[in-house]
Amino acid sequence: MSDRPEQFIHQLPNGLTLVAEKIPAIRSAAMSFLVPAGAASDPTGMAGAAAVTSDWILRGAGSRDSRELTSYLDGLGVQRSCRTETVFLRFAASMLGKNLLAVLPVYADIVMWPRLAEDGFEPARDLALQQLDAIEDEPSHKLSLLLRERHFPFPYGRPTAGKREDLEALTADRLRDDCRSRFTPSGAILAIAGMFDWDNLVKAVEEAFGKWNASPTTPLVEKAAPRGSEHVMQETNQSQIGLAWDTVKEAHPDSILMQTAMSVLSGGMGARLFTEIREKQGLCYSVHAGYNSLKNIGAVFGYAGTAPDRAQQTLDSFLIELNRLAAGVTPDELDRAKIGMKSRVIMQGESSGARAASIAHDFYHYGSPRSLDQWRTIIEGVTLNRVNDFLAANPVGKLTAVTLGPSELKVPS
Repeated sequence: MSDRPEQFIHQLPNGLTLVAEKIPAIRSAAMSFLVPAGAASDPTGMAGAAAVTSDWILRGAGSRDSRELTSYLDGLGVQRSCRTETVFLRFAASMLGKNLLAVLPVYADIVMWPRLAEDGFEPARDLALQQLDAIEDEPSHKLSLLLRERHFPFPYGRPTAGKREDLEALTADRLRDDCRSRFTPSGAILAIAGMFDWDNLVKAVEEAFGKWNASPTTPLVEKAAPRGSEHVMQETNQSQIGLAWDTVKEAHPDSILMQTAMSVLSGGMGARLFTEIREKQGLCYSVHAGYNSLKNIGAVFGYAGTAPDRAQQTLDSFLIELNRLAAGVTPDELDRAKIGMKSRVIMQGESSGARAASIAHDFYHYGSPRSLDQWRTIIEGVTLNRVNDFLAANPVGKLTAVTLGPSELKVPS
């Protein structure tokens, strides 16, 4: 028997896709279950519905009420969560491999037969409202949401937390109806990583989820993003700066080159933004940039937090570093970036939960999971000429900018 990880794919007739990676070296198993009921598909006037559902749906399912469901999963040693994302509602669970088959029917109950009891609705909605309040207390988080909403087309840029007026008007009955219509196996991804027997896993998934009926989905209607620049006046002792621009989507063969360039720009304390803006010039307390991709659009989002009297100089220096990318990276910078990227790949292999999330991500973007060996090969195939040719041909494009603080900044058009 091979001790190397093996990958499998199986699609049920109802549209649910099972993606799995068997890792013989570990005894745990993890699940990353993506249901296409994220914030982007929240109905008009119900922004935040998915956020409330992510908590309410775990308060009882099938024959178990909230306490019984919690007790049963705790008894199996399941570490679990449910998180609202742009496209999906993500259920994550980690456990001993021997308990995996006992956990699957429980999650089938959760998505097919949620209790959605009346007494669970208000606590779930209150939690969503508290999350909105917390955003107001975190200017950097607030800025990142505003920047994403301004740069990505609607509804893909909308905040997962929703809107206060919609949450306050939300009712249990409306949310129940929404949950029944949006929870469908069509487009859902069930990713499993760790210890399992493939034949037994397929049988268990088909028995648990095979009766989940696919319901018609409402196509999302996109609206163009506002883009441009916006300043949010706020009397604080800090200024927040957010910048975004388009780049290749993740499924594009050159996305690895963009990700490598971002590691050079913002991959730790040796990266350009940290070294040039924070360390050498002492302009800010935080500065970074990162690659982010939806299914059909890729972007880079950058952030800097600083004092108001240094905000304009911080922004100007940020733009200098972005424009300097077109001139390329050095051999030493490339070596450090590749080492950091390969280290993250190796660390990911030590966690079944990280692998489950990764193969779900890969399947959604690429159509198939990628092994750690494949990722190492892709990273090792990045050369200095490839990166620098890409950067020269793809300079930083038109910027979307959002600033937050006591004074407006000058952002080049």
